[in-house]
Parts: sequence; C-alpha cells; structure tokens
Amino acid sequence: MEKLNMKFVPVVLIIAVLAAVWYADHGDSGSRQDKMPELFESAPTIQPESAAADGKVYIHIVGAVKKPGVYAFDSPPRLVEVVEQAGGFTKDAVKSEVNQAQLVEDGSQIVIESRDGKKKREEDARERTEAQHSAQGESDRVNINRATKEELMTLPGIGESKAVSIISYRDANGAFKKIEDIMNITGIKTGVFDKIRDRIEV
Repeated sequence: MEKLNMKFVPVVLIIAVLAAVWYADHGDSGSRQDKMPELFESAPTIQPESAAADGKVYIHIVGAVKKPGVYAFDSPPRLVEVVEQAGGFTKDAVKSEVNQAQLVEDGSQIVIESRDGKKKREEDARERTEAQHSAQGESDRVNINRATKEELMTLPGIGESKAVSIISYRDANGAFKKIEDIMNITGIKTGVFDKIRDRIEV
C-alpha cells in the first residue's frame, strides 16, 4: 500500500506546481488591474503646439498703414483684416502691389510700401544695375599697349589695317602714355576715337 501511495506523490506535486502557477497568473489579476489606472494617470499628456501660449495668432504690420504695430487674431487672418486692424492704408500706400486676399501666418511681418519708398527702391536698384554694367564695361576694356591684333579689331572702327598700325606704332615708339595718343595712328582721328574712348585703356 505504501508503494502505491509513493507512486502518486509526483502527480500530486505536479498538480500543486500547476495550481501555484495558475494562481500567480490569475489569482492576483484584480489587484494588478486596480494598479493599471494609476500607471495611465501618471503618464504625461502631450499637448499639440499652438500658434502662441494663449492660442492667438500675432501679426506685425509696418509701413504705409495708419497704425503700424503687432495685432492678435483668433485664427490666421487675411491681409485685408490685418490692414483694417491697423487703421487702413495711408494715402501714399502702394495698394496695387498688395495681395489683400493673402492668408497671413502667425509671426509674419507685413511691410506696406509707400510711393516714395517704392521710388527710392527702384532708384537704388537702377544705380546698382548701372554700377554692375560700368564695372563689367571696365573689365571688358582693351589695353592698347598689350592687346593683340584680334583684340584690337573688336573695337568699333578698328579693322585689320588699323590694328596692325597700332601694334607697329607701339613697337617703334614704346607704350602709349594716354589713350589720346592712339590718334597719332594714321586713320584714327576724333571720330574714331570718340567711338572707342570708353573701350580702351593704357
């Protein structure tokens, strides 16, 4: 009989182990579920970024408006709304170059140009362009003391024979001292010189 009981001992132990495992997984589930809300409650809430801390949209408008400054809106405004907030355009505002239907984003600066400001801007741009052209023209000048026959022939009124004469003259007499000395060349007088004076240097 004792031998028979000993055979059942391993079976009983296995059942006890399985029962302990089951209890560990399911028996304490209630207490673990009670703790779950605490985990979720302690997690930080991520808030979406807004245009500003107070949810407002801020636009800075300057230039030809009656009340330049920073204005707040509940949502991104159209430019016409920003101008209205700023008291409207001044008399000299260049309204034709302003898209009043434009949607303005938070943090934008709007510059309304005046007629005087536009004129000054255009004059400055023209002066810069002229200066660039002038600098380019100077770099394109032909040095009559060093130029080859082909380079001299790029000048208006200077053909092959005159180019050869210029080279022969400087070989015989040395370098030209001033650009006017080129009129010592046969066939190059005031008319031709006036055409090339802005294109040559020594």
